Amino acid sequence: MKNNRRRVWRRVRRVAYVLAGLVIGVPAIAFAIGYLVWDVRSPQEVLAELDKTAVVEYADGTELMRVVPPDGDRTFTPYDRIPRKLVDAIVAVEDPTFWTNDGFEPTGIARAMVTGVGGGSGITQQYIKNSTGEDDATLFRKFKELVLATKITDRQSKEQIFESYVNIISFGRNTHGPAAAAQAYFGKQLADISWSEATFLAGMLQAPYGHDPATVGPEQAARRWTYAADKLAERGYVSPADRSGMAYPQVLDPDETRAGRTSYSDYHIRQQVLTELETRGWPLERLRREGLTVRTTLDRDAQGRAERAVQDRLAGEPAELRAAVVSVRPRDGGVAAYAGGNWGVTDYAVTPRRPGSAFRPVVQLAEFRARADDPPVVTGPKIRQAAYDAGVPEFLDGARTLTAPDGVRIASSIAEGTYRLRPLDLAGVFATFASGGMRVAPHFVAELRRGDEVVWRQDTTPVPALPREAALPAGGVPGEYGTSDAWMAGASTSMATLVWVGGDEERPRADWKGVPLTGATLPSDIWREVMSPELSTR
Repeated sequence: MKNNRRRVWRRVRRVAYVLAGLVIGVPAIAFAIGYLVWDVRSPQEVLAELDKTAVVEYADGTELMRVVPPDGDRTFTPYDRIPRKLVDAIVAVEDPTFWTNDGFEPTGIARAMVTGVGGGSGITQQYIKNSTGEDDATLFRKFKELVLATKITDRQSKEQIFESYVNIISFGRNTHGPAAAAQAYFGKQLADISWSEATFLAGMLQAPYGHDPATVGPEQAARRWTYAADKLAERGYVSPADRSGMAYPQVLDPDETRAGRTSYSDYHIRQQVLTELETRGWPLERLRREGLTVRTTLDRDAQGRAERAVQDRLAGEPAELRAAVVSVRPRDGGVAAYAGGNWGVTDYAVTPRRPGSAFRPVVQLAEFRARADDPPVVTGPKIRQAAYDAGVPEFLDGARTLTAPDGVRIASSIAEGTYRLRPLDLAGVFATFASGGMRVAPHFVAELRRGDEVVWRQDTTPVPALPREAALPAGGVPGEYGTSDAWMAGASTSMATLVWVGGDEERPRADWKGVPLTGATLPSDIWREVMSPELSTR
């Protein structure tokens, strides 16, 4: 009996030794092979590939625009010419253990092994990811990153790694490298940037098109800058006194629009498309590197009508008047027309304004739902929830929408449309009503293609959001907030369109005849022109 037990335990131990050998030995052998075979390209090789043009198309496949690398946007900067303040700012924000780690964060790698994502936030791994062009969230990619991070850390100094990283990473506005970025955002030589400007550039790296004030507005960009500046103080790169003395820098308009490469209206579309793709893991450098074509949801005819209607109807009106038009297809959430204005880099289609009575359909939805409550009272939270359900984003850049500045309270005046909304979001709300309560988030990109191959496609599955009985009848609804912001919103079953007319400051306005601005005046005229094919088929 005793001998039998010994034989069993011997077998168990042998199996355990074999399994342990496999668990330890196989990865070790794979690591060794990968170390010998894989290599990281130089930043010069990577930059040479970024000359490819990304083509952006209308929904019908005709060309809308090309995103062409402008001359001089890839200036290579040696490490010894990068200001120390910028080096410190980038390390503080992107990889606080960069100078001491082995090229990767062990906790991040462990998280990636469990979830299949994450673990690539360090500077060395970001350089490897951008140099190899492999962005898929797979265990193999993470393993390859780990091997290459170890290899490059063994063979290069931290200064060399940082130099390679900072010269191939995108800073937005078609720039690669800190020298090009300093010119694009501040019109300065790199050596002349301030601590505040260095902090701004460091904050851009996480999502360069998603943090550009020309895309998202100065308030959202300033919140990102504040986050980066706080990291500098938290990690000891600036003193608390110096941090308190830092202020958000003055950021210039994008050079490419001033150079006349594209209209401001096209520039706004371009920024929205690139921002959307960036949030889905398809940054501009990847589009260029892979030579991809972007098929948008924009309808060429509807886009033309929107731009002409704004231009024609505002001709001869007071020069300070501005307008925005957004059309969304209710069935799939695709943005069919988008006119953010041709007056400069400010995109009025994503500039929050007070909707006033244009918000009334959301209030009516809350009233409809309240009938089932005991007592049937419509409260601020109920109105806000109705707006969220209809398609208003609950958060924008970390800040809660339709809420007082403290992020908690909701004033009763929410029912009067006093909380600011983006025209793009309100257009999405009317699209939800027009679809019988089925919601699809508004989006600009339908698919990405490499030649005839579709490499990514937008998910347009509708989500039940509102009671079907709460759907609005087809047609237009004028609205206004006083006489400073005028709206016209409405839909057919195939198109929801929102028009805003107002100005940069919130004050009473009138047309050239002195007639006060309301939704039934200029916005209504523009809306009818944009919706003319829809109205003629009813």
